[in-house]
Amino acid sequence: MTPAASLRVGLMGGAVLSLVLGLSGGFARFGLTPAPATAIEFHGALMICGFFGTLVSLERAVASGRSAAFAVPAAAILGVLSLLMDQPAFGASAFFLAGIGLTTLTAIAAFQLPTLFTTIMTLGAALWVVGSGLWLAGQSISDITYIWLCFLLLTIASERIELSRLMESSPGARVLLGGIVLVLLAALALGQPWNGSLLFSLAIAALAVWLFAHDIGRRTIRIAGLPRFSAACLLSGYGWLLVAAAVLALWPPDVSSAGHDAAVHTIALGFVLSMVFAHAPIILPAVARAPIHYTPALYLPAAMLQLAVVLRVVGDIADRPDVLPVSAWVTVASILIYALLLISTAWKKQPSR
Repeated sequence: MTPAASLRVGLMGGAVLSLVLGLSGGFARFGLTPAPATAIEFHGALMICGFFGTLVSLERAVASGRSAAFAVPAAAILGVLSLLMDQPAFGASAFFLAGIGLTTLTAIAAFQLPTLFTTIMTLGAALWVVGSGLWLAGQSISDITYIWLCFLLLTIASERIELSRLMESSPGARVLLGGIVLVLLAALALGQPWNGSLLFSLAIAALAVWLFAHDIGRRTIRIAGLPRFSAACLLSGYGWLLVAAAVLALWPPDVSSAGHDAAVHTIALGFVLSMVFAHAPIILPAVARAPIHYTPALYLPAAMLQLAVVLRVVGDIADRPDVLPVSAWVTVASILIYALLLISTAWKKQPSR
C-alpha cells in the first residue's frame, strides 16, 4: 500500500471512529449501552463534523489532487480526538479550521469552474465554518445543529447537481434554485428554526422539490442494478426532506423538543444517510481505491434505514419514548449490514449483476 493510500485509509478509519463514538453516545442517551461521557455530550458534533465532515473533506481532498488538501480531513479527525479527551475548545477550533480548509478547496474549485454546483458547494462549506465559529464563541451544539445540517444539505445538493448534469436545468430553474438557497441562508441568519421556523421549513421543502424534479435519479430508477438502487435511496431522501420540513413547520423546535429531535434525525438519517447509502458504492472505489461492487442485498439495509427513520418520527410525534431505542437499534443494524455487504463485495472479482 502506497503512503497516499495509507493516508486515505487512516483518515477513513478516523471517520469510522467518530461514527462509532457518535452512535455509542446516542445509545447511551437511551441508557442502552455504556459510552464515554464525551461521546454522550458531543454526540451531534461527532456525527456531523467528525463523521460526515471528514468524509466530505476527504472526498474533496481526493478530487483536488493536492497532497496538502488532506490536512483538511486530518483537522476534522483532530477535532474528534480533542472531543474524546474532553477538550471542546480544541475540538471546535479544529472543526473551524477544517471548515476553513474545505471552504478554501471548494472556493478554488468554484474559481476554476464557476458553476452553480461549485457555488452552492462553497456556501455549504462556509456554513461549517459559521457553525463551528459560533460553537467556539460559546453557543451550544443545539443552537448550531441546523447550521451544520445545512452544511451537509447544501453539499449534497451541489453533488447531485454535478452528478445530474445529463438532466440540464433551464436558466429559470437555476435562478429559482439560487433563490431557494438564499432564502435558506436568510432563515438561518434570522435564527430559524429556533426563532420561528416557517421560512426555514419552506426553503427546505422547496429545495427537496427542486432536487427531486431535476435529479437524474427519476430516470435511472428504471435501470436495473446500481443505478436503480442509488436512485431509490436518493428519491427516498428527498421524501424525508419534505417530512422534515413538515415537522419543522408543525412542531417548531423552539416549542417542541420532540419536533426538534424528529426534524434533526429526519434530516440526518432520512436525508443525509440515505444519500450516503446511494453514493458510497460510487464514491468509495475512487476515495479508498477499494474494489467495491453493487449487490442487490444492499436493498436490505436501505429498507431498514427507512424503517428506522419512520420509527424515530412516530416515536417523537406520538410521544412514544419506548419506540426510540428500537429506532436506534435498527439504524445501527442498517449501517453495520450495509458496511459488511460493501466490504464483502471487495473480495469478489466481478460485480454482482
